Amino acid sequence: MVKTNSKRFIAIIAVFVVIFALFASVPAYADDLLKASGNVGERVVIADYDNCLTDSEEAELLEYMEKTAKNVKLNIGIVITKDLNGMSDKAYANNFSDTNFGYGSDSIVLMLLNTYNEPKYNLSVDWISTSGSAINKFQKYINNDRIFDRIYDEMGEPSGNKYAYNETTHTYGGYDYYGACKEFVKCVKRYGARGLAIIPVMFVDFVTHHFMIFVIILVVSFLIASGITKSKVKGYKRKAPISAANYMDRSATRVTRQVDRFVREYTTSHTNSSSSGGHGGGHSSGGGSHGGGGGHHR
Repeated sequence: MVKTNSKRFIAIIAVFVVIFALFASVPAYADDLLKASGNVGERVVIADYDNCLTDSEEAELLEYMEKTAKNVKLNIGIVITKDLNGMSDKAYANNFSDTNFGYGSDSIVLMLLNTYNEPKYNLSVDWISTSGSAINKFQKYINNDRIFDRIYDEMGEPSGNKYAYNETTHTYGGYDYYGACKEFVKCVKRYGARGLAIIPVMFVDFVTHHFMIFVIILVVSFLIASGITKSKVKGYKRKAPISAANYMDRSATRVTRQVDRFVREYTTSHTNSSSSGGHGGGHSSGGGSHGGGGGHHR
């Protein structure tokens, strides 16, 4: 009887553990509004809690996000919400990242907040959360607002009341959310490039944001090149000096004996070399901490 009760107790505990594990594995945000795809480390998630994207737009974004995630080897998330669930903008974005991708994972998340002009969100802003290797890759572009500037350029100006849901465009404020979200993914692809692929990205980015400096560099380079070319051409046009041989009386000159003497020179070279062992290096890790930054208030 004791053995039977023990087996039942163990069975009940086992069932409880299985049920607990199943519930624990389901993200807190899991619902019909959350769309996800991709593999571990290259997972992508869209959560449009304010219905600002159509089903077709979400499908296209997911496909583009998945390709980008594979390219940059990062998790990518987008969440559009009007309720921060009692958290700050930063905490909400970080929590969304940790819940869907794992604490300290290599991830980047864009959180777009629709405030509806509620006083409690007067100080809240859109937020980009980064963790793991994404911190070093994107932090400087977040700090200088380069990513958010691109996002807001695509989002455009509000159509109608900027603090209301637009029934014509079916978006908050009438903004172009699809264009904004797609531009965010483009930025992830652009600034998350690795190796030699980052060179053209940096060049285009420099030209875009420092166009006048680029023009000045081109003009100065052209002037220097022109000056060098002109000096070379003048050198070619100079008359060659008249040789003294032209004034010599060759008939009065006769060579009776010609001797070539060579002096052999021996040169001995001795090189001392030494080497020492050792190594250096550094370690960088995003750890479990988050990076990121906020955008403009809407």
